[in-house]
Amino acid sequence: MSDKKNEKTVSYTEAMAEIEKILAELRGENIDVDTLAAKVERAAKLIDLCKKRLHDSEAEVKKLFGE
Repeated sequence: MSDKKNEKTVSYTEAMAEIEKILAELRGENIDVDTLAAKVERAAKLIDLCKKRLHDSEAEVKKLFGE
């Protein structure tokens, strides 16, 4: 998935898949510092996006059940 893909169009599933891919790359390769920093930054953005999606989904479910 492209880093430039608009985060609003990235689904939770796509974000999780990209996070897993980044983790595998970090575990399995000798990676230079510049690439490492970029990968960690991208993973952090994706994690924040996933947290927001989960929070929004929880709020929606509570709204539907009148909580």
